[in-house]
Amino acid sequence: MMSTRLLENLGEGNPQLVREIKGRLTRRSVGIVLFLSAISQCLIVGVSSQRNCLGWSEEIVGGYCQQYETVIQWLLAFHSLSFILALLLFVGGVYLLSSDLVKEQRRGTLNFLRLSPRTSQNILLGKLLGVPVLLYLGLGLAIPLHLSCAIAAGVPLGWIFGFYAVIAASATFLYTASLLNALFVAEVQYQAIVSSALAGWLGSCLVSVILYSVKWEYSEFNEFVFKWFFWEYQKTNYEIVFCWLFLSLVMGNYWIWQGLNRRFKNPNGTLLSKAQSYGLAASLQIWMLGLFYPWISPMAIQENLMPMMLIVSILTVIMFLLIIPAISPQRQTLLDWARYAHEKRRQGIKPPSSKWNDWIWGDKSPSVVAIAINLGMVAAIWIPWILLWHGSFEETFKAGIGLVMTLNLIWIYSAIAQSLYFIKFPKPGLLAMGMVMVTLSLPALVFTLFFKTISVNTTLWMMFVFGSPWFALTEASTMATVLSFLGQVAAIAALTFTLNHQIHRAGASHSKLLFAANQSNLAPKV
Repeated sequence: MMSTRLLENLGEGNPQLVREIKGRLTRRSVGIVLFLSAISQCLIVGVSSQRNCLGWSEEIVGGYCQQYETVIQWLLAFHSLSFILALLLFVGGVYLLSSDLVKEQRRGTLNFLRLSPRTSQNILLGKLLGVPVLLYLGLGLAIPLHLSCAIAAGVPLGWIFGFYAVIAASATFLYTASLLNALFVAEVQYQAIVSSALAGWLGSCLVSVILYSVKWEYSEFNEFVFKWFFWEYQKTNYEIVFCWLFLSLVMGNYWIWQGLNRRFKNPNGTLLSKAQSYGLAASLQIWMLGLFYPWISPMAIQENLMPMMLIVSILTVIMFLLIIPAISPQRQTLLDWARYAHEKRRQGIKPPSSKWNDWIWGDKSPSVVAIAINLGMVAAIWIPWILLWHGSFEETFKAGIGLVMTLNLIWIYSAIAQSLYFIKFPKPGLLAMGMVMVTLSLPALVFTLFFKTISVNTTLWMMFVFGSPWFALTEASTMATVLSFLGQVAAIAALTFTLNHQIHRAGASHSKLLFAANQSNLAPKV
């Protein structure tokens, strides 16, 4: 009675969760989970135990042990349980959620969920909590043993609960990312298996770092170094590392949840709005700035910023490779927007301020202006710290101009991608991202074949090869730097002109087609 009443109350708040629980928590499945959990715990304790001989007898040749003592290696049991439970949570949960959503899409029932009067957050939360409910049950039964092993091994309760918080945030991050992947990427074979394998690899790396690097007791062999702005890990202050990991994962969960929510509500819309992309870019760049703050703080002793800025540029281009498809509308949406803009412009009823608001904030307009704003925020975050760096004027200038040239290249990639979204192609998004990857890698390959080293033609390398300014600027002449920068500006101008021409042509041709269709419908029938 109590369980029935609890389910009824829960169903009023989240019907999807109750449906998932009722479909999975059968007597047979619960019995199997209880049996497997009990057997697994006994095996882990047994493997972590050893027998010590307390009394030895010499009555026979070679002797034999008369009395044994079984000793449980609590630290070994704690490490084994920590790794196994976390890995099961990551791999099992990602597999169950991915396969469930793929089945929903294949059967067509996902569209019925979208038509539900419940919010998308409510439905997705029901999926996250309900689909792996048997996994949660099995792992929850092992928590008392895990806590007992930790206490017996002398692990502080603060460390244990910090570990639990990070593992829970990591699992949520991987779960939401797997759901977003299942919604965003077209259904492919073995998608759930590949997602769970990747989650297992990432999760095992994280758990290994935590268990063997973040110590709760001082050790002279613990050389793990962590700094983020003014936070610094020293000896046993593990709270800083757990707090940083938890907050970083919460930030990642927030942005993935935004994209997941938008994608679930509108499969044809963009993953993120342009306003959300500004917040995502700013938060990620500030997070990166905290990691590299020891290089550029007033107390830094580094004499060269180029290696650090190369890593920053690589992380930044990865970030924009995610943002560009996330805020780029589909082809039909772009055509409808171009037609609307063309009609308003032809009628002269669209003021310039409305046009710019549409480019900056509108979800249906091309993404190049929003990408430019995001790149401007990257420059606004990093350039002040570069200028405050204690290095010479020449080194500071080279670092600043290298950052600007890197951001120019990223904008060029985004403009190429946006131009390809106007092409009639089965999957223009994949075509655009494929072409961006080709543009990233092909110039370096071609120049390596024709110009063996960067010094042979520094201008071309810095103009087209991503990352080359951080190697070439240290030896490049002023003329080569200026020519490379002007070449990038010319490429930006040419791409801007091409994109504007595409928009005008698409808007005009689409309007003509609609006008011709209306005329044919209005024509009298004989």
